[in-house]
Amino acid sequence: MIPVKLNLKNFLSYGEEVPPLDFTQFHIACLSGANGQGKSALLDALTWSIWGEGRKGSQEKKADNSLLRTGQKDMRVEFIFDLEGDRYRIIRSFSHAGKSSRVSLEFQAYDQKGNKYISLTCPSTRETQERIIKTLKLDYQTFINSAFILQGRIDEFSRKTARERKEVLSEILGLSHYDELTNLAKTYLKEINNIIMTKDSRLEYIAQELAQVDFYK
Repeated sequence: MIPVKLNLKNFLSYGEEVPPLDFTQFHIACLSGANGQGKSALLDALTWSIWGEGRKGSQEKKADNSLLRTGQKDMRVEFIFDLEGDRYRIIRSFSHAGKSSRVSLEFQAYDQKGNKYISLTCPSTRETQERIIKTLKLDYQTFINSAFILQGRIDEFSRKTARERKEVLSEILGLSHYDELTNLAKTYLKEINNIIMTKDSRLEYIAQELAQVDFYK
């Protein structure tokens, strides 16, 4: 995944008139500044747009409310990235009014011939999220235990159980792909065995018929 552009609206310390962050203008970046100036917010914006994850309060299951700019009712993050020669765009929005809140998620791919984005969004947010993860071949837990270290959580991987560490390493190495191949091979083997059994039954029937023909000669 190669970041291309990031657009924020009412995300943490960033308000509505925020210039887009164009990743194509640099190869290596160093974020520096005083506390509260929005350095970590840019990284939170990336993880929230892709996986819906970011910093959150201790009592919150989701990060949405913690990421909304104080005094605002809606926020939006647009993230454009390249992957294996293709360009994609993710747009995640969150709105809050009274006791109700709403999250919307759009996933799009760029069509070079038509010079436009085409929708890859599924009927539900959950299905769209699964499609994004499948496209990236990377979930949030694998990301924060490999390419990205959360602030104050450098021991994220070592604090996990043996089983959890094994799962993370399996995702990093892409071992799940081999599990899929194993299951596929088992399915083919079952089909081939069924064909062999059918052929054997047919041969046995033919042998019996031939034996009867020889008997009546």
